[in-house]
Amino acid sequence: MLTMAQVHLIRKMYYEEGKTISAIAEATGYDRKTVRKYLQQLT
Repeated sequence: MLTMAQVHLIRKMYYEEGKTISAIAEATGYDRKTVRKYLQQLT
């Protein structure tokens, strides 16, 4: 489970910086499925 700070970073990278899920996964070290899960969970 990710902390709120980690989730905020993922959401910032996706919505504000326009990065793809794959790019976020590569930059953070999380699996693509994890990144997608947290983006879908809070929207």
